[in-house]
Amino acid sequence: ETGTVAREEVNLSELVASMVELYAPVSDERGIELSSAVAPGAAVQGNRQLLAQALANLLDNALKFTPAGGHVRVQLLGPPSEPEVVVEDDGPGIPADKREIVLGRRVRLEEARKLPGSGLGLSLVAAVTKLHGARLVLDDAGPGLRVSLKF
Repeated sequence: ETGTVAREEVNLSELVASMVELYAPVSDERGIELSSAVAPGAAVQGNRQLLAQALANLLDNALKFTPAGGHVRVQLLGPPSEPEVVVEDDGPGIPADKREIVLGRRVRLEEARKLPGSGLGLSLVAAVTKLHGARLVLDDAGPGLRVSLKF
């Protein structure tokens, strides 16, 4: 959180598409439909490994909290110069009054305590987002959670 990282141009379109492809077998195994819409040509200055880890955490969470028969949607929106990555699920979501709290380290809401995890996922996503000068927005997907990374 306090360090700096080497930055390079990261093809965000390719990264998002490859992460969705990586998680397709997991979604199939759990009976969850995983769909994506990725705008071409989006690139950001950043650290590919950290961005991949943040996306992995978002996909892990979405698949963990979405019931079988549900749907997880991944999108890369906006113009290539101002991309927005969106991960949406059909899970229970996070109440509006708890959305800031879950960004802290080792925070797990009562509903999540019965599932495996350490409570570091969203705090890591928040740190990576901040490091890249992006904005993290948690919103209601009605039902579920909508997480946006706005670069």
